[in-house]
Amino acid sequence: MTLSNIVFKNIKGNLNKYVMYYLSNTLVVMIFFIFANFISNPQVESVDIMGSMGAMASQTMFLCEVVIVIFTMVFTMYSISSFLKSREKEFGLLSMFGLTKGQIRSYVMLENVIVSTAAIVTGLLLGIIFSKLFFMTITVLLALDIEIPLIISTKALIITLIVFIILFQGISFIVSYKIKSNNIIELLKGDRLPKPVPKFSKFKAIFSIILIAAGYILAAYSGAAIVLTMLPILILVIIGTYLLYSQFTVFFTNKLKVNKAIYYKGINIITLSQIIYKLRDNANILFIASILSAVTLTASVSVYSIQKNIIGSIEQNFPQDFNIVERGLNSHSVISPEEIEKTIKAYGHEIEYKNRIMLIEAANKERETSSVTNNKRDFYIMSNSDYNLMASQLRKKQIWLQNGEVLIHTYDITGRMGSKYFIDDSEYLTLTTNSEELKLKIKNEISGGIINDDNKNTNTAVVNDEVFNKIVTKVPNEKKLVYYGYNIKDWMNASEAVKEIEKMFPDNSKNSFTERVAKYLPIIRSMSLLLFIGTFISILFFISTSSILYFKIYSEIQNDRHEFMSLRKMGISNDEIKRVVGTQSAIMFLLPFVVALSHSIFAIKSLSNLLGDNLSGYFIVISLIYLALQLLYFVFARTIYNNQVNAWVR
Repeated sequence: MTLSNIVFKNIKGNLNKYVMYYLSNTLVVMIFFIFANFISNPQVESVDIMGSMGAMASQTMFLCEVVIVIFTMVFTMYSISSFLKSREKEFGLLSMFGLTKGQIRSYVMLENVIVSTAAIVTGLLLGIIFSKLFFMTITVLLALDIEIPLIISTKALIITLIVFIILFQGISFIVSYKIKSNNIIELLKGDRLPKPVPKFSKFKAIFSIILIAAGYILAAYSGAAIVLTMLPILILVIIGTYLLYSQFTVFFTNKLKVNKAIYYKGINIITLSQIIYKLRDNANILFIASILSAVTLTASVSVYSIQKNIIGSIEQNFPQDFNIVERGLNSHSVISPEEIEKTIKAYGHEIEYKNRIMLIEAANKERETSSVTNNKRDFYIMSNSDYNLMASQLRKKQIWLQNGEVLIHTYDITGRMGSKYFIDDSEYLTLTTNSEELKLKIKNEISGGIINDDNKNTNTAVVNDEVFNKIVTKVPNEKKLVYYGYNIKDWMNASEAVKEIEKMFPDNSKNSFTERVAKYLPIIRSMSLLLFIGTFISILFFISTSSILYFKIYSEIQNDRHEFMSLRKMGISNDEIKRVVGTQSAIMFLLPFVVALSHSIFAIKSLSNLLGDNLSGYFIVISLIYLALQLLYFVFARTIYNNQVNAWVR
């Protein structure tokens, strides 16, 4: 029997050992190729298709490629090392049958060549298949008028092959030299050598909680200073997390063992006796998994919430897709509403809402100048009936004002929604129009507009219809304003139509034109692109991190086998053994997620304080998705483990 025959038979008989390593590497290769194929596509940086967005997308994905390579190096090195450590008994048998150390290295490298080649080929095939879907998704996310054509780049194929052949085989060659040169007896004993009782420091165990708590408190109360305190927080939490696994978990488990009511209840004596060794042996892995999971979870929530925050802020300050403010009630319009509607239809779009309302300019008597961020001086007065009409279109709460009451809508160019500028300072607002002074009782103040923000951040004052009609009669027609507001169905795809309408207005026109489509669409596209790419990287990190835990658990199966077989002889039932396995697997898989979730809660709290917005809703959604994926992975790992247990006890 040749060496290659032994390798093929070993892989065939131990597929469970290689399945997650193979699948994880396949995913890495697939994502790397898709990104490389996108970067190499000559149409990506075409001005007609993506313009500057193409350059930004390419640069972002290039950075992601670097991250993928670095992460794959760490993941592959750990995976192969775990394989070698768990197979010392196998190497001992091969040595006993006459294989030299060099032949064993060749055996390991040939084995890795087969598995990694299969992963590279499968990853490339899946990358080619899913590249079309990736390009279509990019087209939709960036609201492009032309679909990015699918081109399978030879350059991307060659780069992917070279990178991963060098990466997988280079690491395999380096790690193969870690095979111990112990004598055959020691190799045959392998992990069955007796382990020392895990030791811990009570001071370090308590100190770990103090460090993490200090990091949490600093994160919760830093506010805008989080930019300065971020590094100290990271240092405190990272050191605290490492001590948490290496010291506190052992300390806590020992405390449970001392408690006789817990320790001698049911199968706890077995579970606790084993888990204390597993937690101590796997402290580094659990630490890395927790930190990576926390980074992935926080980054996902941050990008998603910032995107939603930006879109929400745009829609709050610019509720209409575009508007025209015409000065003078009977003045001749530069462009008629009919021309606007004709242009919109010519580009294949439909108007969802259109409004024509009257506005009256006014000024806050108590303010002589306006602020850069928020204007407390200038106002547009609007009637209650016009307000309710537009509020119903925008699905906002309608309001009915009494004579002498006012509802204020304010703007803030910093995007911090919910700020109160008037109602907290005074119960009344005094406005002056052309020739009249109005003292109005403030009923409410709302952050964000019912009409679009202008270049002065002019506030809107909504008054009772009777009051508004009295003001109108006293203001000459040439000083009255007519506001035309338009909302387009599928407005994110209407940038070309809006740009065409804007060109119709000369620079010296008395009419002002404001729009949110072409102005803010690049920002929305950028955030959507980051979210999409970030999702790919998050999935990669999640699967790789979970796979590391899977490898660690699976590498200990053979060692656990002897313990469980001994327990079976002592009368422990199969169901009880499975409960022990389930509890230990749950702790190994879910403990890092719980720690990562705890870290992320305070990270998102800091981000919420910085943005002036509550991100808990976004955080809950993303966390539940991650929890569901983690539970699926846990169920899969437990099933594999239980299958092995069933094979032992037959």
